[in-house]
Amino acid sequence: MTDVPDSEWRSRAEALVSTLVERGDLVSQHWRAAFTATPRHLFVPRVLRLVDGGYRTLTGDGPGSREEWLSAVYSDDSLVTQHKPHAGGYRLPSGEPLHVPTSSSTMPSLMARMLETLDVRDEHRVLEIGTGTGYNAALLCHRLGDHAVASVDIDPDLVDTARDRLASLGYRPALVTGDGADGVAEHGPYDRIIATAAVPEIPTAWIKQLAPGGKILANVRGNLAGGTLCLLTKEDDDEVMGRFLPMGGHFMWLRSDVDNPHGPDEHPVEPVIDREGSRTTTRLDPVDLDDDGFRFLLQLALRRVRAIGRGRQPDPVDGGDREFVLLAGSDRSRAEVLIEPEPDGLRRVAQTGPRRLWDTVEATALLWHDLGRPTPDEFGLVANNDTQFVWLRHRDAWHRWPLPLV
Repeated sequence: MTDVPDSEWRSRAEALVSTLVERGDLVSQHWRAAFTATPRHLFVPRVLRLVDGGYRTLTGDGPGSREEWLSAVYSDDSLVTQHKPHAGGYRLPSGEPLHVPTSSSTMPSLMARMLETLDVRDEHRVLEIGTGTGYNAALLCHRLGDHAVASVDIDPDLVDTARDRLASLGYRPALVTGDGADGVAEHGPYDRIIATAAVPEIPTAWIKQLAPGGKILANVRGNLAGGTLCLLTKEDDDEVMGRFLPMGGHFMWLRSDVDNPHGPDEHPVEPVIDREGSRTTTRLDPVDLDDDGFRFLLQLALRRVRAIGRGRQPDPVDGGDREFVLLAGSDRSRAEVLIEPEPDGLRRVAQTGPRRLWDTVEATALLWHDLGRPTPDEFGLVANNDTQFVWLRHRDAWHRWPLPLV
């Protein structure tokens, strides 16, 4: 690893902390001290960046890249540190295989807001789901002492590397290789659980390993609305409840297979289109799909949709090049909506596969408007051994949607 003089990295860390404090991301003196004293470069010796035509690797030893690497490490950016080829065999325009990120160092401002929100106290024990580089575990060790920190990751190489990096700072928390959904029962119970990997529902093991009154902070999401962090409190022996936060945070999926870079229900599907599907029209502008509140509600109603994207293709009617919005389901359901309306104001819709995805989009749009266009932080979540569901505005309100979200 490149040797970085203390004076050089500390000045950069202090500058980053000053920025986080000015923005209101860092508030408590404890976390200010942790971010100032923890050398992020030690945990991110390599940064992977997607550039035109392929990927670029930044390291402190790379010719001409040391300054760029160090600037990236002490910037307020999320940094990809590991990736694997897409299972569908897709390639970039350059011909290089498309890769899926499998580990990263979280954006410092997001990590700071999450740690502040977690509200840890001196006597607390914390479980981190997703060890990754080990940087966040180091922050927790600085705040609580390594005896109070446990962390789990599916990737044994990541765990071993993080263990060495943490030990170089004198930290020896309990690091475990395993499925994060199982938690780490042998070191519990925990007063706080923080997940730096996304889940479609709350694993019951987390609830069991959480101490009474404890809290879980996690990114509970589907594929359509990524930045949905929720803070849950253990209300009784087997139930947690809380709200989604106005603070966004999008994490990679929690995985149970180290060799599979994809998340749940994210299997690659060949882009085969059945042109004999239904053709209808819609008054709904597909641009409305970009609203965060609508996307959040849509993922509750429309599961197993892998993506919403845009593209261009020849119009089947007149052959002209038209831009469209695409919804693709993991069950090969597909909906294409032309963005440009016809003279009568309607937009053409083509739907194929076992489900009519756009029909659900239209119904959800009507419901969203009827409910007053709620934002994600108006929703909450209940999870226990028997059921998990999302509620709107109050747990006992009429509207609720079952989990998981994929």
